[in-house]
Amino acid sequence: MLRFPSKAFRCLAVAGLGLAMICAATAQQPSADGAVIHTFPGDLVYPESVAVDPASGRFYVGSVKQGTLFRGELGKGSIEEISPGGADGREMATGVFFANGRLAVVGRQTGKMFIYDVAAGEPKLLSSFHNGLSGPENTFLNDVVFAPDGSAFVTDSVNPVLYRMVPDGADKYRMEEYAHWDVKQVGWVRAPGAPGINFNGLVVTPDGKYLILSKRNDSSLYRFEIASKHITKVQLPDKALFTQDGLFLDGRTLYAAQNTPQSVAILDFASDYASAVKRGEITHPSFRFPTSVAKIRDRLIVVSAQFDTKGSPAAVSGDTPPKQPFWATELPAPK
Repeated sequence: MLRFPSKAFRCLAVAGLGLAMICAATAQQPSADGAVIHTFPGDLVYPESVAVDPASGRFYVGSVKQGTLFRGELGKGSIEEISPGGADGREMATGVFFANGRLAVVGRQTGKMFIYDVAAGEPKLLSSFHNGLSGPENTFLNDVVFAPDGSAFVTDSVNPVLYRMVPDGADKYRMEEYAHWDVKQVGWVRAPGAPGINFNGLVVTPDGKYLILSKRNDSSLYRFEIASKHITKVQLPDKALFTQDGLFLDGRTLYAAQNTPQSVAILDFASDYASAVKRGEITHPSFRFPTSVAKIRDRLIVVSAQFDTKGSPAAVSGDTPPKQPFWATELPAPK
């Protein structure tokens, strides 16, 4: 198990004191364990996914509760709003992904998808789509990833469809239903709440041949061959993952944010991505229901969504109010 010292983040456990005040000293500079806490402006953020731009050191996060888009930078602690909730009809922002100056955003049970040009700094909407569905029982657009050809693939956790936003001329895209899952083959579950969260996080392999899909409700991974649309279950050791959510693939090393273990699992794939072994887990006192992870240079960004708290817009919730302000943790990536 890969664990990090906790003394610099004892502030998170101090009763009756806010995160902003207690952690002010560590928010702008690395703590003793090399971690930096990035805090979001606003009280009802409920951040979910993180996308990274290694060239600039910036990262992007969306708010599930309000649809706001945020941008942070390695080592700086504070995060800025770059597009308010409701802009472009974006009421929710679940999955986000950055590549080549483009930011893809999906909107959960709104059924909406967006692609922005962020190369110049502020988001410029290029294309937006609606899958024709709405409501958590009908659609749950969860995550998105750009493939090397510029297409953006989107998972739906309750509707057994894989969507794709395809480049269509200069700065334009079209949306298509790329694959319909065989519900028996993949063990699709229709149920309210967390048991009905099927495919959520996804990544693309460096060669652009496969998507790796996370299936939260049975703690499994699937390998999807993009060209043939053939899908197979990835062979994993027993209990390698649990309630895994957002994924990040670095070569053949997979980082998986795990909600209730409050950790990031590290797996190493075989060369064909048909199997993987578990290397360990990262834990940190600042993790609170982590939903996404991304590697940027030699650092990891882990988003604490706090979906298990009162007021959560997620498929799970709780009775305890969330700690505010919401935050993401930057920490050294394991060697």
